[in-house]
Amino acid sequence: MSFGADYQAANSAFNFGPVAGVNPLFALTALGSGGTAAVPTPGLPVNSNNSFGNNLFTQDAKSYSFFTHNVFNVTDKLSITLGARYVEETKDAAFTQLSASNPACQASVNGVLTGLVPGALAPGLVGLNCFPFAVPINLTAPAAAGGGLASSKLPLPRAWSNTFKDDAITYTGQIGYKANEDLLIYAGYSRGFKSGGFNLDPTAANLTNSTAVLTTGAAPIYADPRFESEKVKQIELGVKATFGPIKANLALFDMKMSDFQVLEFTGVQFLTFNVNSARSTGAELELFGNFGNYMNGNLAVTYANARYPNNCAVGVAASALGSVVRLCGQDLTNAPKLTGVMGLTYDGPLNSSGWGLLVNGSVNYSDSRTTRTIDLDTNGILIPLARQESYFKMNARIGLTTPDERFTFELWGTNLSNEITRGITANTPLRGGAGTRSLIGFVEEPRMYGLTVRAKF
Repeated sequence: MSFGADYQAANSAFNFGPVAGVNPLFALTALGSGGTAAVPTPGLPVNSNNSFGNNLFTQDAKSYSFFTHNVFNVTDKLSITLGARYVEETKDAAFTQLSASNPACQASVNGVLTGLVPGALAPGLVGLNCFPFAVPINLTAPAAAGGGLASSKLPLPRAWSNTFKDDAITYTGQIGYKANEDLLIYAGYSRGFKSGGFNLDPTAANLTNSTAVLTTGAAPIYADPRFESEKVKQIELGVKATFGPIKANLALFDMKMSDFQVLEFTGVQFLTFNVNSARSTGAELELFGNFGNYMNGNLAVTYANARYPNNCAVGVAASALGSVVRLCGQDLTNAPKLTGVMGLTYDGPLNSSGWGLLVNGSVNYSDSRTTRTIDLDTNGILIPLARQESYFKMNARIGLTTPDERFTFELWGTNLSNEITRGITANTPLRGGAGTRSLIGFVEEPRMYGLTVRAKF
C-alpha cells in the first residue's frame, strides 16, 4: 500500500478541521524532524507522499478429524440418530515486511515521544501519518525517550509469529417418532464448533498499554493476534405434518453460542474478535400447498430473537473489550426478529392451444434490523442509520412456453415497489471521530426487471 499526493491534505481537513492550522499532518512533523537523535528540535515539515509498506502475511493450517453418523430404527415408528466428530486444528501465522518507508510517521513518533507535539493532537497525528498498512515495523524511538523500537512504546505495527491449536468433540442426537405417514415429531440436541484463527493485519499484535508504558515505565503488553474457536449448543423441537393438500413444518429452537466470533470493520481494518456469549431463540413455520389445477403456494415465517446478553463482555480479551462492551444487549447484525415470505404460482397450460403459462408472485417481509456490527459509537451514542427499518418487497414473473416446449419467454421484476434498503453500514475509512463519523452504506438491489429467454436443443 502507498500514499498518494492528496492523502495528507484530505485527512487533515476531515479529521482535524481548522483547529490545528492548515494541513497539521504536514506541519506537525516538523516538531520531530530536526535536531539530533538525542535532542530533537523543530525542523522542516516532512510530507507523507509516496510512503508505502509491502507487508507479508503467511498462514499454514492442518486439520484432522474422525466422524461417525448412525440412524437406529428402534421400531417402525421410532428412530434415534447419533453422530459425533473429533477435530484437531493447528495453524501457524506470521507478519513481517518486505519493504517500507514512511519518514512522516517517524517524525510524528519522534515528536510525540519527546513531548513536542501537544498531547491532544498526538493520537490523531500518529494514527493518520502512521496508517497501519504503510508503517515500517523497524521505526525507532528517539534516544531521549529511551530508544528501542517505537512499537514498544506506541500502538504501532510490529512483526509477529504465533501458533493456534485447538481440538473439540462435536456431536448430535435426535429422536424421531413417526406416528403415521402424515405426522413426524422430533427433538434433537447438537454441539457445534467453528475453528479459531488469526487476524492477518499489521495491527493485530499492537501494544495495548501504551499510556502505562510511557507514564509509569510498565512492561509492554501486546495484543494476541489469535481469536478463539466458537462453540454452539442447540436444542430443536419440531413437527412435520401433512393436512390434505398442505404440508407444514414447525420448528422451535434455542441456540447458545460461546466465544462467538464477530467480524467488525473499524474504518481502517477488518477485525475478528470473540464475544463471551450470544443466543438465538425462536420458531420457524413453513407451509406448502398444492391446490390442484396447477396452483401451488408457500408461506414461511421465522421469529428469531438473536442477541448478545447483557453480560456478553465477561472474560473477553482486553484488546476487544472496548468493542464488546458496546455490543452487550444489542441484536446480532442483520438478524431481524420477524421475517416472512409468501408466494403463489400457476404453472400449467394457457388454454387448449398447447402453450404453457407460468405466473408467479411473492412478497417478502423483514422486521427492522441493525446493519452495523456495533450500533453504539465509541462515545456510547447511537450511530445514525445504524438500523434498517422494516419493509416489504414484491416480486413477480410471467412466462410463456411454446407447445413443443423448446422455447420459454419470461418477463420478471424484483422489488417492484423499489424499496431502498441497506445491507451493511460501516465507518468510512479515515473520516471523522466519535460523534462525527462519516458512514458508508451498501445498498441492496433496487427495482429490477428483465426478459429471459430459454431454449432447448
